[in-house]
This record gives sequence, C-alpha cells and structure tokens, in this order.
Amino acid sequence: MTRIVIIAVAFAAGALGSALLPASRPAFAQAARGAAAAFERVREVMTNRVRDTQLAGEPDHDFALLLLAHHEDVVFLARTQLEYGGDARLRDIAQKIVDDQNRAIAEVKEWQVRAKPPTARAPTVAVNPTPAPAAPPSKPPAAAPSQELPTVSGTVEKVDAAAGKITLDHAAIPNLNMDAMTMVFRAPDVSVLKGVKAGDKVRFQADRVDGQISVVKIQKGK
Repeated sequence: MTRIVIIAVAFAAGALGSALLPASRPAFAQAARGAAAAFERVREVMTNRVRDTQLAGEPDHDFALLLLAHHEDVVFLARTQLEYGGDARLRDIAQKIVDDQNRAIAEVKEWQVRAKPPTARAPTVAVNPTPAPAAPPSKPPAAAPSQELPTVSGTVEKVDAAAGKITLDHAAIPNLNMDAMTMVFRAPDVSVLKGVKAGDKVRFQADRVDGQISVVKIQKGK
C-alpha cells in the first residue's frame, strides 16, 4: 500500500511539474558559420550607406536618394537573415521584406529614370549688349536603334502578355542608369513576350518608349 502511495505522489508531482513548464519552447538554430561577421558587415553598411549618399540639393531627388538607401539597407539585412538564420518565422518575414522592398526600389528607380535630373543654378554673367543671333532649334535626338542598346542578362519572374508586362530580375542596365534589381517592364510589342515564361534565363534590351521603361527585345539565354 505504501508503495502505491509513493508511486501516485511521484506521478502527481511529475504532472504538476509538466503543467508549470511552458507549453513549448522556441527552438533556435545554431548560428551558421560566418553569421557573426556577416551581421557586423550589415551593421557597418547600414551605418555608412545613408551617411555617404550624395544629395542632389533638390527635395524630390534627395528624398528618392535617401529612400533608396533605406530600402537597400533593409534588403541587405533581410538577405543576410535568409542566408544565415534558422528560425522559420523570421525567414518568412525576411523573404516578405525582400519582395516588398524590391518592389519599392523598382518604383523609385522608375521615377528617377523618368524625372529630369536637378539642374544646377547657372552663375550670373554680364549681358552682352549685342547678342549673337539665336541658333536654330536643334532636333531632339532620335531613339537609339535596338542594335545599339546594351544586352542585359536576367531571369523572368512573371509574364503578363494580356497587360503587355514582364517582370525581370535583371543585371544593371547602363543606358537607363539602373542598378540590378527586380522590376516590371512594359512590352509595347507584346510579340517579344512569346516563348518566354517564368523561370527562363534571358538576355534582353530595354529603353524608354513613350516615357515608360520597356523591353524592346528579349531572347532566351543559353
């Protein structure tokens, strides 16, 4: 009888102890090798990027420059978490940050391409009392033919032929002064979208067409 009582008391104590413990404990992954140095690098970059951004002296352009620096910092931080972090919830948050911030970066970059760069104030000069006759107005430069445009590599993220759009994760585009990013492009000639689909590696040319950043030529990469 005494033995039964002892066993019952021990069982009750164990059950009580289990009830007092947290229902679950978060499991944290062991820090990946190099993670500490990687996050130190993130802190250094995030500290310096905004500080080192060269402002243009015009409110709209300065806002765009600083906003881009902020978005790029956040993407860098999130990508570092995706590379080294082990918590599933934080990885989901980091991936959402990358997707959202890249869309925001694309929007700001598109505005920068469309907007005229700020014009420096001209210095005051003496007026010539006998000005020379005005030169005839020059014709606007014609759009560069496609063969003169740089060819850029990229990966197709999405094709929306009905809307005449394609989303590309692309390398830098020199003629548009655009860094590597993921961006939605117009396709004035939707026939260029035929034969390409999400996941394809491609090489393409882009330019401004009627004020919009557009893909003018695209082909599958080898």
